[in-house]
Amino acid sequence: MKFSFRLKDPVCSVLLRVVILIVLENLEVDCRLTGSSASLGDGCDWTGSGLSVSEVDDISGRGVTPVYLRCSQGHLEWLYPRGALRVLLRLGASGRDFRGCVKVSGSFSGAHIFLEGPRSLLPLFSSQENGDAPQQLARCFQSRDGQAALYVEATSSRSVIHKQVAAFSYDLQPLPRGRSYYDSQEDCRPCSPDEMIRLYCTSDFVARGIITGVFNNEALARSEIATRVSTVYRQLQPVFKPHNMSAFEYSLQEEMEAFSVVTNVLVDSTTSNANTSFIPRYLYGTLYVPLHCGAKHGPGEFIFMGRFILDDPVLTCAPRLDDWLEVRRMAIQEGSAQCSLET
Repeated sequence: MKFSFRLKDPVCSVLLRVVILIVLENLEVDCRLTGSSASLGDGCDWTGSGLSVSEVDDISGRGVTPVYLRCSQGHLEWLYPRGALRVLLRLGASGRDFRGCVKVSGSFSGAHIFLEGPRSLLPLFSSQENGDAPQQLARCFQSRDGQAALYVEATSSRSVIHKQVAAFSYDLQPLPRGRSYYDSQEDCRPCSPDEMIRLYCTSDFVARGIITGVFNNEALARSEIATRVSTVYRQLQPVFKPHNMSAFEYSLQEEMEAFSVVTNVLVDSTTSNANTSFIPRYLYGTLYVPLHCGAKHGPGEFIFMGRFILDDPVLTCAPRLDDWLEVRRMAIQEGSAQCSLET
């Protein structure tokens, strides 16, 4: 279908494009929209270009490219944005509802991001924001019926040809079973003994240390917890590092002491025993928790456990050392540990 007039109202243009795409999707039309780039990525990530979208398709709304992503984490990169993308997010084939968050790249340009609501499009991010909200701020939303649709609309006209890249990362976290809505207090409650054991074995980072300070970052809606750790059990990406100098510079110091780096292994693994590397006695790292949790600077040692969300190390559980040792003792006694529980 082609239109003999140009829609001047951007809201009407956006809504028309969404309606056309939804109708095609509901009719299960298996086609590739004229002038659009490939609609399927590898399930987690997608990269495409808008240069192939024709001017006629851009005006009529047929320049909307459907993108289907089925992973809990991933990345989208749209070069030379033209027309629009409708990005459908799902947690695999589980059908579970989730809380999703997106964070745009530092060089994001050339597009707006909307969340498709039941009756209208809700703005998530604009490349023309005036600085009221920093780009590093994660924009979060909740799925409906196991999915969420993001509408990414290009802002550039076809007469402007210069490189722009609209890129963002996304993270989807399933809601607790039996829960149909996101409860912000779930981020703040203490971990149960069973959760401590599970998170110790599955977290992206686990370390033993103390809290040296807490800074509340209002702009990014998070608290930044400064830590000093004496033992790292696991870190899939570097979280805890030497303070204010490189590891090589530390190695030149005579007062360097042994620091325990423990590799966590499954109970039935044939991997050799934990090893000790000679690096500085203490390492330092900053962990994040939501601002509404009201994190405080507490005394004593903790076991820090967490995961990377949009490349940030987010603290998900931090029992005091004495509490952890008791939970660990009970798990070993009952044989319920899923991995080797080091101290």
